[in-house]
Amino acid sequence: MQLETERLLLRPLAVDDAPELARLFAGDWEAIKQTGRMPYPASEAALRHWISLHIAPASYSFLILRRLDRRPLGGIGFGGEGELAELGYALGRPFWGRGYATEGVRAMMAHAPAIGFRTLEAYSFVDNPASARVLAKAGFVEVGIVRRDYPERGGIREVRRFELQLTRDRGARPP
Repeated sequence: MQLETERLLLRPLAVDDAPELARLFAGDWEAIKQTGRMPYPASEAALRHWISLHIAPASYSFLILRRLDRRPLGGIGFGGEGELAELGYALGRPFWGRGYATEGVRAMMAHAPAIGFRTLEAYSFVDNPASARVLAKAGFVEVGIVRRDYPERGGIREVRRFELQLTRDRGARPP
């Protein structure tokens, strides 16, 4: 399944996407440290393994491509069971500040109800206000600061927790 927005194509993430993601995130600790679990260094081998963990049946992970030139911008996805899914995303630094993350998040919001999700949650490190703005622009509500374990990021960290209740109308709204 492929999702489309005005400027983006989101297609299922594949292990073969590792070389593109490795080029996109190569040596960029500032971009990777804002993700919960993306490997650093972002070598092709490390990303192949990481992607293989994110393409399980209960996970919905997509490569974000710019429609104009099919250039990979990053990844986005959610996973969960029942009616609750956790949303996560990562964009390469050249694509920050252009609205691509918000557009991708809205595409996922539109897709989630078709899978049976009724609530999306997302987390943002407290030192990442840009991610908090993306989630707020997409309609997520910050519900507080919690502590979560991110072994790849030094262990227990404080993060902002966001939540979004999906309705058939909100979920079906075009991004």
